[in-house]
Amino acid sequence: MEIRQLGSTGPAVSRFALGAMTFGGDTDEATAHEMLDAYVEAGGTLIDTADNYGGGASERIVGRWLNSRPGMRERVLVATKGRFGYPGAGLTPAYLRGAIDAGLSRLGVDHVDLYQLHGPDDEHRVDEIVDFLAEIVTAGKARHVGVSNFAGWQVAKLARLLAERGGPPLVSQQIQYNLLARAVEWEVVPAGVDAGVGTLLYGPLAQGWLTGKYRRDQEPPAGTRVAQAGEQTSEAWHRRNTDDVWDVIDALRDVAHAHGVTPGQAALAWVADRPGVTAPIVGARTVAQLRESLGAATLRLDEKATARLTEVSAPVTPNYPYQMIERISGWHG
Repeated sequence: MEIRQLGSTGPAVSRFALGAMTFGGDTDEATAHEMLDAYVEAGGTLIDTADNYGGGASERIVGRWLNSRPGMRERVLVATKGRFGYPGAGLTPAYLRGAIDAGLSRLGVDHVDLYQLHGPDDEHRVDEIVDFLAEIVTAGKARHVGVSNFAGWQVAKLARLLAERGGPPLVSQQIQYNLLARAVEWEVVPAGVDAGVGTLLYGPLAQGWLTGKYRRDQEPPAGTRVAQAGEQTSEAWHRRNTDDVWDVIDALRDVAHAHGVTPGQAALAWVADRPGVTAPIVGARTVAQLRESLGAATLRLDEKATARLTEVSAPVTPNYPYQMIERISGWHG
């Protein structure tokens, strides 16, 4: 699997990261360990979890896997996050100190390779956490720091404050990005590129919509993620059962057929090579699903196919200021 640098100062990571969100929930421990083994066998090096995945079960499962595989800790990078899911949660140093210590304990390690702030906090400015991020790196609890679900201006501000105060560089941002969710191209991805921050992306298959298993105007099969989705979620059937979405999926099927791969593999290849992207995070409920996704680890779409998917999935340019910026500068053109 191709190795890429995470941002301008981060570690080298594989083209695909492995997401552990299902561990301890939809995926039991034995299956999770089999998935972790399959990922490493395919050349993967970055495992992403969070303290609130499965109420801490995901971190424990990853930790027990590391402990049962001698030498594995030196072969893989472990990333986790803190911010949500527990009493008093928020972006305060007092809360985050407890969160990272609890995460390290569940993982059974003395440090993580990447500690990420899982989301912003309207009640606490990013200024308040600069010293905390420097503290955990200095103490050896985290090798690198990043953020997830932050706005572009927040990424830019935090990267600047860390540099001004002599803190560790911000090496990553984790965001949702796929053929059906491209609004991050307007501000978030460019902010990361400008700040030297690498982009890890979750939801590269749009919660299953880009796997090709759903059909136009046919209710999703029982038991699938879309069938079980709540009405307010982005993957809900009533939100994405539109002609624009089906046009993207139809084009994706055509591209996949031409390349002899599945629609999901084509979608992963497209987003993995988008400007500013370091690594999509692939997740799965089963080993078979994971192996199918990993089949795209070396896939490159041809120029014509890439252009077709980029054109058919292009987001509608919002009015002001983006239409004006596009007109006078060519940005996002």
